[in-house]
Amino acid sequence: LLREQQSDGFRDLAGAHATVVLPVSDRLISRIVAQRIPESAPIREFELTAHDGNRITIRIRLAKPAFLPPIQVALVIDQQPDLPESPVLWLVLDSPAVGALAAAALRFVDVLPAGIRFDGGRFRIDLKTLLERRNAADVLTCLTELKVTTTDRRVVVHARAALPPPSPLSGAHL
Repeated sequence: LLREQQSDGFRDLAGAHATVVLPVSDRLISRIVAQRIPESAPIREFELTAHDGNRITIRIRLAKPAFLPPIQVALVIDQQPDLPESPVLWLVLDSPAVGALAAAALRFVDVLPAGIRFDGGRFRIDLKTLLERRNAADVLTCLTELKVTTTDRRVVVHARAALPPPSPLSGAHL
């Protein structure tokens, strides 16, 4: 039923508005990301930890060399998506020294998926590209506002969505 409605542009729900506050545990995010890491990727483990104040710690362990300790990177949410013009979330590295090291390492290891790019000490997360890879880019046409924040052990997604109002002919029967 949902797919049918989606393919019809949600015509039967025209004019609907929704506001959602969705707290997602960092444990669930870590699990989802870890499951999507390809076998060929040089990453063996991935863990995300959310902290109060829009701060995130990412811990990864490389597959090779196995003796290396995990790498831990502290990030801060720097810039929110500006919908519909710029569906991009920016995360900045919390430490300039780590930023220089990460920049050097990312040049040699291609681990970031399409839609995520490291750019001058900041990670650019292009939500449109990530959603396109999941055949879900049309979600962005309904979103009017999107904000990502963090609390202790939770990433909180604040979203507003609206469907176009019904057209004058939508209620007409032939």
